[in-house]
Amino acid sequence: MKLYIYILIFAFSYSAQSKELDCDNALTTIEINVCAGRTLDIAETELKTYIATAEQKYASEKNVIEALQKSQFAWINYRKSHCYAIYEKWSRGTIRGVMFSSCMLQLTKERTHTIWSDYLKYMDATPPLLPEPK
Repeated sequence: MKLYIYILIFAFSYSAQSKELDCDNALTTIEINVCAGRTLDIAETELKTYIATAEQKYASEKNVIEALQKSQFAWINYRKSHCYAIYEKWSRGTIRGVMFSSCMLQLTKERTHTIWSDYLKYMDATPPLLPEPK
């Protein structure tokens, strides 16, 4: 787990120094990891927006909000644990960082869609509060 933290710190500091990095043409392992981290940041921001919108929708229903927050906490722990297992699976290669980020991204996108489907989409023809996440 410590190695993972060091990789993230290194990637973050590299990212801060290279704002102009062209992720469409990333070539090195470091560049690919930085770009994967950027993509994950965007997905996590989108997830937070969907959760905040769900919390606004159900603001008058305290039990719904508490249950959503509890499930989100459990999901965060699951995502971290599962993706760390993927990181360990690939621990003998430089691809481990990208595999970890890809796992985090996939689960984040799935969670965003679940929040949209379960909390922001209506059963009838009423338009959802936010567009369906991709």
